[in-house]
Amino acid sequence: MILTVEYNIPDMHCKKCAEKISLALQFTAGVSSTIVNLESLHATVQIDPLIINGTKIKAMLGALGFNAMIL
Repeated sequence: MILTVEYNIPDMHCKKCAEKISLALQFTAGVSSTIVNLESLHATVQIDPLIINGTKIKAMLGALGFNAMIL
């Protein structure tokens, strides 16, 4: 089963930020798809909940320097 988790990332302020987030998510085990939208400060992530959960991704984004809120 795949779950979709959405995040608001208000600290994302440029194209490089969006690319950094997208790249990190692409290489995260359990993440099958990622859409990072700079204009809306939003990320949509499809995950396998048997491998990773939304809270762990939020913590990973925090470690990258981005405050993320699960919507």
